[in-house]
Amino acid sequence: MRLFLIWPSDKETATYLFTGLKQAGHEVVYWTGLKKNDSGFPGVIAHDHFDAWAGIPPPELAEMSFNPPEEELINKMSGAESTIMTMMNKHFQGMSVDERKNFYYNSLAYWYRVLNKFKPAAVLFSAFPHPIHSYLVYELARLLNIKTLMFDVTSVANRTVWCEDFRQGSRRLEEKIEKNQGVNFSVADLSPDIQLYLKRYSPDNNDATPEYFKKDLAKGNLKNKIILLTILFFKSFTDFSVLKKTAVYLKKIFKNNIQKEYRRVHNPQPDLSKKFIYAPLHYQPEANTSPTGGIFVSQILMIRVLAAALPAGWLLYVKEHPGQWLAYGLNYTDYRYPGYYRQIAGFNNVQLIPVKSNSFDLINKSQAVAVVSGTAGWEAILRGKSALVFGFPWYRMCPGAWPIQGVKSCRQALEKITGGYSPDSQSAINFLKNFELSSVRGYGEEGNQGEMKLSRQEYFASLVKVINDELKK
Repeated sequence: MRLFLIWPSDKETATYLFTGLKQAGHEVVYWTGLKKNDSGFPGVIAHDHFDAWAGIPPPELAEMSFNPPEEELINKMSGAESTIMTMMNKHFQGMSVDERKNFYYNSLAYWYRVLNKFKPAAVLFSAFPHPIHSYLVYELARLLNIKTLMFDVTSVANRTVWCEDFRQGSRRLEEKIEKNQGVNFSVADLSPDIQLYLKRYSPDNNDATPEYFKKDLAKGNLKNKIILLTILFFKSFTDFSVLKKTAVYLKKIFKNNIQKEYRRVHNPQPDLSKKFIYAPLHYQPEANTSPTGGIFVSQILMIRVLAAALPAGWLLYVKEHPGQWLAYGLNYTDYRYPGYYRQIAGFNNVQLIPVKSNSFDLINKSQAVAVVSGTAGWEAILRGKSALVFGFPWYRMCPGAWPIQGVKSCRQALEKITGGYSPDSQSAINFLKNFELSSVRGYGEEGNQGEMKLSRQEYFASLVKVINDELKK
């Protein structure tokens, strides 16, 4: 079977995948994410990940001619075009709408030509398609009836699930849930890695912050900031930009900046004794909102829906993701533009709250948690709280996850919640068992110590088996 891979890989990972697929009789003809100078992959067109993102073709296809896209194709891909315009907030900040459209039309023509030229039977994605080229190939493959298969590394012990379409989710998980209806599992029935995960994320633990994010937060502490500023200071002397950079930085400090705007409009002491929905903003840009958020890549749209559906006397507490400021500092971006926080704070019964507020404390004291597709929704379910889910996360089939498409469905979910509904621990355990039976054990730091940790080779051998099994269907 001829395959396309959208799979950013180092040499070791690429070797595991290539060898396993070749042994199963598959032919990899095009690999986006494989470095151009990597040898050992005969017959494969290697397209560098960042070249693909920038619209630069691989050397083998640099002279390939292709016509501009026809109106019919553009119209069929209009939904994808809308999503990609927002995706271009990453790496294409400041580009006008017309520039973005011209870039998109050129990319659409290129990938349409490539897929028709090589005619792959399937396209494999290492993750949900969120870079522009990856998402465009995904949508074109669906249009051309080319099989797609993608993987998602979850927060549950780094376990990996897979699906053909992220909007539909895991077909295997759906089948396991259907098969095991009426069966109640116990914690002892869960695999050791998931038991360890469940223990860590128990409702009694108010500091279940993932280790990777604790490390990110540590990078933003005062000591590390001083070290970073010192390095930048001396580097600026060598390239003679110190005066310019100092002037720009001082302007940000003393004039308006993103953090100042937040502090001006937030409530420093929210009343947690009131009935409220907790809505943690997602870090952007990231796959959790684009593409898996659909139209709710606009988190302000999500907040407007929630504000319109709130029961009388309830509040909506919104908190910025601390990683947003770690990544961008004082700077506004295309995702957090001037007036962004002011607009949120202007909605009735909506309050921005301190970024340093404990997320797990907020979950425990809330009536429900609202997310696009973030982990906070899953953490809420584990703590017996409903999750109002606006996107397509891996856990959306779990009892307690309410799919929201607009004000009507949001009001219906809130009526159930105000009527006394809350997800119980038995439902969560049952879901986790079905999830276990539908996933591949991960490798890495969290939840995979000792005998529970797979080697990288074992992990990719498991993925290759999944791929081969799925391609036979």
